[in-house]
Amino acid sequence: MLTHAILRRLAELRRDRRGNMLMIFAFSMIPLTFATGMGIDYAGAMRLQTRLNAVTDAASLAGVTAPMMKNTMDVACKAARSTFESQSTAIPGLAIDTTRASGLTITVTDTLPIGIPVTIVCPASGTPIVPFSRPLSRTVVVTYNATSANGFSGILGKATLDIGGSATAKTTIAPYIDIHLALDTSQSMGLAATDAEALKLWNATKFYNNRGCQFGCHAKDPNERYSMEQIAHMVDAKMRIDVLREATMDMIDTAVAGQGNDQTYQFGLYRIGKNSGRWNIGVDEYVKLTTDLASVRSKVSSLTLSDNDGAIGFGDTDLPTTANFVLPYIKATSTSVDDGTTQAKARKFFFMVTDGVTDIEGNCTYGHCTAPINPASCDAYKQKGVTVGIVYTTFLPTKADPTKPNSTALRDEYIKLVQPIAKDIKPNLEKCASPGWFFEASDEPTIHAAMQNLFRQATQTPTIIR
Repeated sequence: MLTHAILRRLAELRRDRRGNMLMIFAFSMIPLTFATGMGIDYAGAMRLQTRLNAVTDAASLAGVTAPMMKNTMDVACKAARSTFESQSTAIPGLAIDTTRASGLTITVTDTLPIGIPVTIVCPASGTPIVPFSRPLSRTVVVTYNATSANGFSGILGKATLDIGGSATAKTTIAPYIDIHLALDTSQSMGLAATDAEALKLWNATKFYNNRGCQFGCHAKDPNERYSMEQIAHMVDAKMRIDVLREATMDMIDTAVAGQGNDQTYQFGLYRIGKNSGRWNIGVDEYVKLTTDLASVRSKVSSLTLSDNDGAIGFGDTDLPTTANFVLPYIKATSTSVDDGTTQAKARKFFFMVTDGVTDIEGNCTYGHCTAPINPASCDAYKQKGVTVGIVYTTFLPTKADPTKPNSTALRDEYIKLVQPIAKDIKPNLEKCASPGWFFEASDEPTIHAAMQNLFRQATQTPTIIR
């Protein structure tokens, strides 16, 4: 009887389905846990790969920088490898053998001046080219294969996940470039370079001319002893024209250092705002296009504010006329023809440094109107294959009284002449520039940097190629 009862109870348990879901869930948790863990491992590997891709970009660029282009291919190899190893060794969870070709491969290809490409694989097994010739272009390819340590997946017998990537950086040097540089020397460039300089000018003009001046009073009144520019120099207060002059000279110094004795760079300078009468053209050719960069620098060193024509309220910044004036001086054909390989085929650039406010005739405030530049003014340059670079010297709001730094009150001239168009100045200049060739600079360091960037990009532009 007891045996029969036990058998009957076992049969009842076999037919009972009430605990199945709990059992199914318990068994399903095992693969779900592993799947989740593998997902976490995979996400971690992708994060490592993203970080390592950035390192690879930096390594490839290290071999094509401006200083590196003056070195041999094996030096470029070492720079790329050193950059990769120094930035990848501190990444936790990463395993990569940079001593093996399967872990890290670096190739450098130089196109020689005679047009022949030469490729080496790092470490350079051959002898560097002797005598060394600066290449027309250099391409550095960095490829890596690595592993990412797993956590969960190791339980299933796979301790790592494979990751890999590659980056290619290239610099092309244009041995011959022509830079046509239009510099804004109009009266608004007589604004103080900083708030501290504005206060200094305000106090000095009040002392010498009996009126505190910083905006709209650049021209010397017949009853005054000195112009504001003269006073600025007397008290060593920097105006925007001073910063512009120094930044341009620094750019030319950089060109001289890079050019050596090759005479491959040419500069031409134009002054925006130069006029000697209300109805004259507001721009002139200050320096004809030349390879004599020392003479260009000398002319820049004497750059001053353009004369005001004396007409009350008439501004002297004419950006549309400037664009039309300079274009005929640029003998451009197309980007495919003007590849920089000869003087006749020099790559052509039009650079303009300005605060972006152009004066126009009209019945507006003070007898004339102001407007932002029309981006279409630059279209003709781009159609001829000329690169347009713009440095926007930010037209910062001018305080009504510099002696009150906490006051938000602005000069009436700024409120009426600049504020209504302020929102359109930067966007219009940016549209005028070629893509990647617009820089905004609001103070002395950034203006210097912007001018250097223009020249650096003109001579050689390292680029990442995916």
